Amino acid sequence: MTRDAVGLVLGLIIGIQLTEYWNYNYLQTTILERKSPKAGSQAVGLFNRTRVLCMVLTDPLDYDKNEAKVKSTWGRRCNKLFFWRKKKENNTFATVRQGFKNIFEKHFNGHDWFLRADTDTFVIMENLRRFLYRYDPESSIYFGHRLKADFAQGYMSGDAGYVLSRGALRRLNLFAFKDSNLCSHDLNSSLKSEDSGMGLCLNTVGVIAGESRDGLGQERFLPVMPQRIGPGWTRWRQYSGSLYFNPTSRACCSSSLISFHPANESAFDLWEFFLHRLSVFGYPMSPLKLPPRLDFRAMHAQLRYWSQVVSDNHG
Repeated sequence: MTRDAVGLVLGLIIGIQLTEYWNYNYLQTTILERKSPKAGSQAVGLFNRTRVLCMVLTDPLDYDKNEAKVKSTWGRRCNKLFFWRKKKENNTFATVRQGFKNIFEKHFNGHDWFLRADTDTFVIMENLRRFLYRYDPESSIYFGHRLKADFAQGYMSGDAGYVLSRGALRRLNLFAFKDSNLCSHDLNSSLKSEDSGMGLCLNTVGVIAGESRDGLGQERFLPVMPQRIGPGWTRWRQYSGSLYFNPTSRACCSSSLISFHPANESAFDLWEFFLHRLSVFGYPMSPLKLPPRLDFRAMHAQLRYWSQVVSDNHG
């Protein structure tokens, strides 16, 4: 009798675990079979007009699974997906610096923008391209989640990912990386923050930190998961105090969200499903129009304005 009861319990436990495993793998399989956008759609057209190379940093201790997850979700929407492995000494600044040098030497032509992200960053590439579309990639500019620093224009969070224009990557390699007075090798210390160090180098050679928030002041690039931001979030004071601009509210983020972090394996699959497979009956979403591209004069006026903006967050 006891043996039969134990066998029944073990059978139920194994059955439940197998069901969860099959359901999870079914979800992954159906996501991977996602249909490509129709030819002639805005997403396909923009893919060829706003070309983004994605440099994704991987951890040397655990990269195979993480790389595969990026490849099977948002990474396949990059014009080129480029994995760059961190060194064992965990010097992220040196890794990113070498990655940008390699890209400039071997992959610069044929791309307009260069995204730096982590394997646990999820990026909505369609929103990124739409956001970047109106700006001239030959201008020296970069975008991301802007944080305060001890230099004027601040820097972009590495966790949320940041994106450099062709002009910015060119200046970084031709001037900053070749002159230790402009981009000191002391920044290679593992004790330094990679994103603030890279922000300082970009600032020194005149690359402008652009505005990536939407018209309501809501963030498009997030260094945290969207569901964490809200009135009950215990780290709100710390988070809001680090922002370059004073937050407009405690609401989550922009409706044209571009990135968030840190996303685990299941979050990748769920967001991929909700963004690219799920449709809601009775609520068709009308496609957003592309913003008008800035001409030469308007682009330079925008850069001049952004170069004069100062932080209003004194928290």
